[in-house]
Amino acid sequence: MKILIAENDEISLSLLQNMIVKMDHTPFAAKDGLDAWNIYQKNSVNMIITDWHVPIMDGLTLCKKIRASESDIYTYIIVTAVDDSRKCMLETLRSGADDFIAKPFNDEELLLRIKTGERIIALEKNHKDMEEILKRSRNKVRVVLDSLPEQVVSIDKDYCIVSANSAFLKEKGLIFSEVNACQCFDTKYWNMYAQGLERIKAHAKNVFDSAKPFSIRELIPGLDQQNRHLEINFLPVQYESGGVHQVAIVLRDVTDDQRNLDNINILNQKLQKAFYEIQGKNEELLHTLERLKETQSHMVQSEKMASIGQLAAGVAHEINNPIGFVSSNLKTLSGYQQNISQVMSLYKKFEAKLYGIKNTDFNSLNDFLDMIRKQEASLDIEYIIEDIPNLIQESREGLERIKKIVLDLKNFSHPGEDELKLADINQNIDSTLNIVWNELKYKAQIVKDYSELPQVKCYPQQLNQVFMNILVNAAQAIQKNGEIGIVTREINDFIEIIISDTGEGISEKNLNRIFDPFFTTKEVGKGTGLGLNVAYNIIRKHGGEISVKSQVGKGTEFTMKIPINGPSSPEKAL
Repeated sequence: MKILIAENDEISLSLLQNMIVKMDHTPFAAKDGLDAWNIYQKNSVNMIITDWHVPIMDGLTLCKKIRASESDIYTYIIVTAVDDSRKCMLETLRSGADDFIAKPFNDEELLLRIKTGERIIALEKNHKDMEEILKRSRNKVRVVLDSLPEQVVSIDKDYCIVSANSAFLKEKGLIFSEVNACQCFDTKYWNMYAQGLERIKAHAKNVFDSAKPFSIRELIPGLDQQNRHLEINFLPVQYESGGVHQVAIVLRDVTDDQRNLDNINILNQKLQKAFYEIQGKNEELLHTLERLKETQSHMVQSEKMASIGQLAAGVAHEINNPIGFVSSNLKTLSGYQQNISQVMSLYKKFEAKLYGIKNTDFNSLNDFLDMIRKQEASLDIEYIIEDIPNLIQESREGLERIKKIVLDLKNFSHPGEDELKLADINQNIDSTLNIVWNELKYKAQIVKDYSELPQVKCYPQQLNQVFMNILVNAAQAIQKNGEIGIVTREINDFIEIIISDTGEGISEKNLNRIFDPFFTTKEVGKGTGLGLNVAYNIIRKHGGEISVKSQVGKGTEFTMKIPINGPSSPEKAL
């Protein structure tokens, strides 16, 4: 399929070109609306993706010119714009565009919009094919009608002739241009009295009003002075809405050949059947398209909700643990504070007693000191003093752990900060492990073999999504206690990441399909098959490679290679 891109931003233009090439389509690039219009006129373009504000001729003007032009093929138009307001969208659709996407757009969303366009284009092509079939059918009907010995003439509501077959014209000794748009019920066209002609005209009017076919027989004098039995059939030609816009009048000399009547009836039945079959096919295609859109929307939404729910539950569990022992430590510290306060109260009393002591009161002073020592011993003040720093240190560690989880989650999910920058792949993997740890810790032991790596130019959040999808899949593949291995190393100008597990493995028949969208081996309701497809697209758009090896009963190994210097162009990853 040929796709024309009208975009004056170099990065966005190259980005869209790469995406279209990866979809096995042929891109045409234009940096302004006039250039796009010239390319459109010279090429059979199936789809156009244009920015609203391309220079010289804006995207909406381009839409209007395309819709006003005459073309043999239907061109599907997607308009992109920074303004995502309803007013902007409605103005775009009024200009003749088929779809509207607000910038910045998600790569998966754009992919699905293009695929929707492909289906619409396919439907339009099918529709044109059907029109061509109908056109050929009409021509065939014309040939058939002209080959019939019966006279056939069609009239409009003003009783003017709109078509006539060869038999009718031959019988009258005329050519079609001589009868076209003339009153059909003129006596010069009928070999009968005016009274009979008015009766036939009244029957035609009834057919227009009732939309029901009607048949009569008239006795008319023949050229050989012998009366002839003429059968006259009135056939309504209706709009899809049901109104009659023409009546076909079929004149047949049933005296000579009654069988011709059967041929006309059969032909009429075939024509009506063909019409309803084509109409039914069109309706079925529209219903199928709507069901497909609804199903895909539900599946993508299900995948999003599953990921959000899984992360939220795991992070909440990981945060609850340190919160629990910080809370316990604070409770213990509160008890310690009460005990210390009791001892301090005794010391204050002792201090007051010292100010009022007399030479003869030393014995009572010693007794008071003994009471203080006994209170310290019973409250274990020495242990409290030793334990307080430990409790404070544990609480600090717990709070640091909570801080790290929250920071990792923020860095992982923040939608506005994913840009091309230098990143530490080892640190990214650890950050992802911290986010999904609750999914892993009950199923597998994590074995790391990290090499010292250079900084990699990449989109960190997108790579975190890849690591998360593969790690969670690895944990789900392990039934009981297993092992997940993570190896990183530098090979030439690439960073290689290997994630392996000792899970159930993948059968050979499914191994070549695991990166296909919507393919999953999980139970119904537990997976949409989008996770590995997303991972595959992210790695490929980084200019890297992803491969998989697996053996049933032993486990699976994913190998990813990412260029250290990033994609060949910044717009290669969305």
